[in-house]
Amino acid sequence: LENSNSVILGKSGGGKSFLVKLEAMRHLMFDTEVFVIDPEGEYTALAKAMSGDLIEFSFNSPVKINPFDLSGIIEEGENELGVKILSLHALMRVIMGDLTPNEDAILDRALVLTYKQKGITPDPNTQKKEPPLIEDLYKTLLGMEEQQAKLLAERLEKFVKGSLAGIFNQQSNVDLKNPLTIFNIKELEAELRPIAMFIILDFIWTRIKRDEI
Repeated sequence: LENSNSVILGKSGGGKSFLVKLEAMRHLMFDTEVFVIDPEGEYTALAKAMSGDLIEFSFNSPVKINPFDLSGIIEEGENELGVKILSLHALMRVIMGDLTPNEDAILDRALVLTYKQKGITPDPNTQKKEPPLIEDLYKTLLGMEEQQAKLLAERLEKFVKGSLAGIFNQQSNVDLKNPLTIFNIKELEAELRPIAMFIILDFIWTRIKRDEI
């Protein structure tokens, strides 16, 4: 666990979680920030013991994360908006399933237009404006001429005004200040957990990027 690329494998009951908790505590002792995405609710005791922040990510939680967030950081030679759009392409595949090359091209145009409608372009000076929401992408797709764009919008609809409305369709309100933060996603339905994990990981990366500059 000396770098972010470590993976722990083992059979059930083999002590993987125990080892991870020990390593988390060790890293905290050396002033390293620790973030945990907890799909089973097994890190609650650790959060309490180490005075960490426990963030319950569920339908009833007031905690929201907007996957369209930008870091607002200017790095020479990097297109921040382009990197984010690539990340959103990957997220939309998790949400929508497989996309054909034509659907992928339509989605790309829609993502660029969705940001542009909020005044956000590849110009770094525009990227500190309030970002769009999934709802804005949904409306952009509905407004496009291609029938495939409208079909893509239908695949997003439940996140905008259907059974899952609101859970991923709000501006972010999470402030990560504690050295230990546990994101508990146990209360989410199984089909939503991969989406939540993707969004949380991207949110953490965006936050780390801000702090490193």
